[in-house]
Amino acid sequence: MSTLQKQTIAVIGATGQVGSPTVRTLLKLGHNVIAITRNLQSDLSGKLKEFKDNGAHIAEVTDMRDKTQIMAAIKGADTLICCAPGDQTVITELEPIWLEAAIASGVKRFVPTEFGCHTRGVDYGDGILFDYKKDLHEKIFKSGIGWTFIYTGGIFDYFLPNLRFFNKITTFGNMELPIYAHEIKDIGQIIAMAITDDRTINHCVQMDYNVLTQLEMIDLLKEHHPNHTFEYEHFSSEYITEQRLVANDEVTAKKGAETDRERWGINYVIYVIGKLANFTDETIKASELFPDYRVSKTPAQAIANPEFIFDTE
Repeated sequence: MSTLQKQTIAVIGATGQVGSPTVRTLLKLGHNVIAITRNLQSDLSGKLKEFKDNGAHIAEVTDMRDKTQIMAAIKGADTLICCAPGDQTVITELEPIWLEAAIASGVKRFVPTEFGCHTRGVDYGDGILFDYKKDLHEKIFKSGIGWTFIYTGGIFDYFLPNLRFFNKITTFGNMELPIYAHEIKDIGQIIAMAITDDRTINHCVQMDYNVLTQLEMIDLLKEHHPNHTFEYEHFSSEYITEQRLVANDEVTAKKGAETDRERWGINYVIYVIGKLANFTDETIKASELFPDYRVSKTPAQAIANPEFIFDTE
């Protein structure tokens, strides 16, 4: 774990899927946290109360496009991390405002919403969402602010076979490609450790603790649930390649917020051209940063758990 001095981290999206375990870890490590929310009276106020009870400062920003409000909220922060879901609006419209606010407030490090595919290893045109992110990267580099890009690989819920997030056991493209995927608790812990570590300034961090192919995932599924007959659905590389170009902007997935066009672009990058994880010259492996870290759950442990596999709602 990082042995650096206490820092102040401002978190946008603090109560979200990535933000919540990140904030919990930051507080556990003894850092100051500014948890930014649009509405102190929201349905998620239970998490905000938890964070406040554990020492976080809760800052309300009613308009996330208001640079002045954001500047006031993040005053005194060493780092601003954006854990809001990275859709087109967030990446192209909101994050540039948050970046400007961070620079004007004297924040030393900006951490944009990444937490998935390694965008720095993706080419323009591979996926529309990554094009938006690469444009934002250029703004960050030109600004001169310190930066860290965190690439977590996949989250178990979306990448391991299960019926909670998919109607059938669903596979994609080349099933022999290596898939890096991690439990959300581990993702939050590594993010918190990495963004408070001076070694990661102006670097990417690639999580690399778990790796297996889709074929290996299916083998584990059959091994741990031999008495269940699963329905399977496979989307070919050819289908994925076509859909990333012709799909529309509807959101039709069982769970998830990406439009169909964005989702197929992501699937193309992961399952067709194999760029979920990359190990570029500007990238540090998480396993090298934190060699003593042990994941809280392996893919095999997740797949063995019936509660993870089956939709019981």
